[in-house]
Amino acid sequence: MTDEGRHDSAATELQLADEELRAAEYLLKGDLHRVALARAYFAVFHAVRARLYAEGLEPRTHAGVQHLWNVHIVRAGLYDAATTRLLARLQKFRVEADYAQAFVVDEAGAREEIEAARGLVERIRGELA
Repeated sequence: MTDEGRHDSAATELQLADEELRAAEYLLKGDLHRVALARAYFAVFHAVRARLYAEGLEPRTHAGVQHLWNVHIVRAGLYDAATTRLLARLQKFRVEADYAQAFVVDEAGAREEIEAARGLVERIRGELA
């Protein structure tokens, strides 16, 4: 991927992250807390991909995103391990929201996770601006 391609891909991913955060907020206001958490995962997923693209890394799967993030970003000391835990936790919630009928989350819990997602998205956006 060229420098221009990396920049364009990162910008697109950040736009998707913003869209997912808006969707999460909209769903939260509509008392769809479970689905809002799934959107929060995708917001973080897209933001993390943006950061990886900026580094010249091209993840191809969800697992690849987590692996490259841990190896090239967290282990390099650019972000702390809490970001890895956030990504993994939100992915688990997304899977449970999609497939586990018994998965329930209250508004406060969903809001807390969405705010954590927003914080990571904003930090990545600030670094890539």
